[in-house]
Amino acid sequence: MKSNLVLGIITILFSVFFLIVSLQIPEARSSTVVGPAEWPKIILIFMLILGILQIIKTVREHKKSVQDKQKSGMDSNEDVELPQVKGRVNESINGSHWYILVAIIVYVILLPIVGFLFVTPFLFFFLAWLLGMRKKVQLFMTTLVSYIIFILLFIYVLGIPFPRGVGIFRTVSFWIY
Repeated sequence: MKSNLVLGIITILFSVFFLIVSLQIPEARSSTVVGPAEWPKIILIFMLILGILQIIKTVREHKKSVQDKQKSGMDSNEDVELPQVKGRVNESINGSHWYILVAIIVYVILLPIVGFLFVTPFLFFFLAWLLGMRKKVQLFMTTLVSYIIFILLFIYVLGIPFPRGVGIFRTVSFWIY
């Protein structure tokens, strides 16, 4: 409990400090919806909210555990036995960090040639599959949704240009963005 409270407090202090600092960033002209001055503010406000939620959740769980102890009539000095967590360990991803590293290296090599629009879905698909997602519909939908979110967020909202590739890949990327 104490570690969760400390984490929440540190998150709040960190986000408040840098939010105050980010208010001093001058507004820049930008053709995008979210400019360079707004992006840090959005992230820090999100961090602040998560820090507050962390503290609220920790306090609620502590109150609930105290009430449960009082209902069961346990002495506060008695040792509480923690419940056993039963779960399965995915042995198939043992050593998968090397595959992830190779996939990212291949991605970086192919990115200027094939372009962001064409190579990124394959990376998302491979990483999701490698990390244990096996249902085909779920794998496809996760890849598609994350790909669309990346395109909307980075290309349209933030206006960050990604490599378009060469040849036909470049031509097709101009149709999309």
